[in-house]
Amino acid sequence: MTGFHSYANNGCWKIRGLVKIVVLSASRQTNCTLKDVAGGFGTVFTVGNSPFAKLLEFAKRRIAAIPNITLAYLDSILSAHGAEVKVLDVRNSSQLVPADLYLISSSIVDCSFEREIGFEAKRQFGAKVGYFGTFASAVPEFFAGSADFVIKGEVENLAPALAQGNIPEGIAFGGFVKDLNELPFPKWDQFDIQSFRYQIITGRGITLPMLGSRGCPYTCNYCPYLVNSCYRVRSAENIVDEIRYLTAKYKIRGISFRDPNLTFNKSRAHQFADLLLKYNLDIRWSMEARTDRLDPELVGLLYRAGLRSIEVGVESANEHTLRGNQRKAISKSQQERIIRCCHKLGIRVIANYTLGLPNDTVEGIRETIRYAKKLNTFAIQFTVTTPYPGTQFYEKVRHAIFEQDWERFNGWTNVYHHPAISPEDLHKLREFAYVSYHIRPRYVWRFLQSTILYPLFFPDPQPASG
Repeated sequence: MTGFHSYANNGCWKIRGLVKIVVLSASRQTNCTLKDVAGGFGTVFTVGNSPFAKLLEFAKRRIAAIPNITLAYLDSILSAHGAEVKVLDVRNSSQLVPADLYLISSSIVDCSFEREIGFEAKRQFGAKVGYFGTFASAVPEFFAGSADFVIKGEVENLAPALAQGNIPEGIAFGGFVKDLNELPFPKWDQFDIQSFRYQIITGRGITLPMLGSRGCPYTCNYCPYLVNSCYRVRSAENIVDEIRYLTAKYKIRGISFRDPNLTFNKSRAHQFADLLLKYNLDIRWSMEARTDRLDPELVGLLYRAGLRSIEVGVESANEHTLRGNQRKAISKSQQERIIRCCHKLGIRVIANYTLGLPNDTVEGIRETIRYAKKLNTFAIQFTVTTPYPGTQFYEKVRHAIFEQDWERFNGWTNVYHHPAISPEDLHKLREFAYVSYHIRPRYVWRFLQSTILYPLFFPDPQPASG
């Protein structure tokens, strides 16, 4: 790889004896930062500069704190294969510790800081440094100089060899884990799990992330989940076995599923819910799903099995805009039907919208904002369409990209010249969308129903039972 130094013959180092490995996530963001969303590129929740916008950013920080699950998978695999593992969540270089190898989780929103950490690990301890994750796979040259190697694909396939001291050079191809059921359950012993929360699904107790699948079966040209993965699923039995393990070992109260579409296979979703009910697990959980992969019967079953929050992708109110970007549009009647069903049961709905697709217009965005207000979900996300490297969308608009700083590709900042909307107008529309959405009396009532008045409207003090 151009720019990478050569450290050993035959493209591989060998570390003898017990291998000390640091598995690390690094961030210097102040707003709520989630590294395992947007296909692993990560996002930083940013609304705007007005006082109300800052209040929304503060509220998001208080509501959600979810760790990167890949680090827990790595700890489990590396430890099982004989390595001495230290897991770190780094805010500054003074937190680094001596090790033979640093495995650094890459993101787009903290990539410069992650690169600095790699340099520091080399300088302070002479450690070998490897990067993994979607951003490193898509733009490996960014880490030239700080990295001895960059993993394209999934790191878990290479973890056993790394634990034995076999350290690659340059680009290492990890491929994809063929059978997700064969992965060991993530190990959370080294994490500050008491700090992990997602108050939308449970007001108290620990919430941990889970993956019921990887990748996405759809073909939206802007989708970051297609960059570093292919679609695979775990069995319903394997997922429930992990939940039973997490509740027994870590006494968790909530699960945040990080899949982009947990219910793509409806029969599998039914089986999953039936198993939760069979074992009478007192767990509350959230998921992401397309509304066309749900029906009222399934939603009711999932609710009885503990579902309390669902994140749906509406994206745009204009079907032509969506079809122009290879997204299979869902009818408004279906979206409204499922969201009404969730509201009736007390399932908190988060609706996601993207502003600034190439064929979008100012009036199209205003139409989307009006539609969001009509749906009146508990929470919304109005992100700015981001051309993530490795997507078809990136290739389509790369001639129009003006931003040179990768960390600005954060899901909230315009980074390319839109044919019809200036960056300033797009950012103003985003802030207008957030502020105008939340100050409506109709929304305030929805919020009160879903929070303070929730026990009155939706009493559910007992564990789910079948």
